[in-house]
Amino acid sequence: MKVILKQDVDNLGGAGDVLDVADGYGNNYLMPRNLAMRATRGALADADAMRAARGKREARSLGEAQQLKARLEAKPVSIPAKAGEDGTLYGSVGNSAVAAAANQQLGVPIDRRRIPLERPFKQLGEHEVQVRIHPELTATLRVAIVRGT
Repeated sequence: MKVILKQDVDNLGGAGDVLDVADGYGNNYLMPRNLAMRATRGALADADAMRAARGKREARSLGEAQQLKARLEAKPVSIPAKAGEDGTLYGSVGNSAVAAAANQQLGVPIDRRRIPLERPFKQLGEHEVQVRIHPELTATLRVAIVRGT
């Protein structure tokens, strides 16, 4: 089934993209959530307009993303966690804790899904995390996990 995306969908495409998807995925997921519409002749003309608008929006947001990158890379974020004598955490620190700390300490709201971690941190110390802030730009955020309460 051919569909036109109305919004950006992670791991699929951006607004205005014309894609071939499985019938069930299109009918049961994309269309009920108003993420896509069927690709008809009239809708294809709308897709061109959506792609043009997306291009302008991404160009404008690239400048903002570069400023955000500078703010994220300026200083490390500190996250307190309980740990044993050898530095092993009793729990773990995941992407949601990193996003919350960046919001609280740097004043930068980040969606946790923009912080892909292979696995949560389980040791005290400094770690580097890649943050996807724009389709063309990633920032390296330094995270210091310190012994806390």
